[in-house]
Amino acid sequence: MLQRLLLTTAIAALALTPVLAQDSTTGTQPPTQTQPAPPEPLAQDQAAPPPPDSTTPPPAEMAAEEPPATPPPADAIIAEESATDMRADKLIGASVYNTEGEKVGDVEDIVFDKDGKIVGVVLKVGGLLGIGGKSVGIKWDEVKVSPADELMTISYKKEQLEVAPDFKTQEAIQSEQSSSAMPEPQPAVPPANTTQ
Repeated sequence: MLQRLLLTTAIAALALTPVLAQDSTTGTQPPTQTQPAPPEPLAQDQAAPPPPDSTTPPPAEMAAEEPPATPPPADAIIAEESATDMRADKLIGASVYNTEGEKVGDVEDIVFDKDGKIVGVVLKVGGLLGIGGKSVGIKWDEVKVSPADELMTISYKKEQLEVAPDFKTQEAIQSEQSSSAMPEPQPAVPPANTTQ
């Protein structure tokens, strides 16, 4: 009887071996890794093929490529800023002074015409520490620019600019027009008393 029990236990253990080899967390067998086959040796007269290069297009695509770009002509390029030039990033935010040396405002924006020529600057005038104040447009021919000193001057006093009309952008004009085109809401009229 003991012999039969030992034989049954041995057979059960052999039958359970594949089950015990399974991964206990997922219930699947662990993946087996296969090794890639070693490359076949090349014959003495064969050269090794070059490794694939993802940047080199196939020969058929090489013929269809465009030629390298050429730069614009030399007379269309500004290679460097000259001492008499002033860039827009130096203009916007720059302080503007009158001829007496009094600061009258700061350049808030530059206005161009349809041909791309500067027609004027918009100055931020008045206010305290950048709060408040108003925007005033000044024609470009009224502004004297000294690029070497990064200085802009006009011949008007601060008081004159503070009473000048506000500069209006196209967005502000369109907003005013659309709000004036809308009819004002009429007050609701209470219903007439119908009881007799």
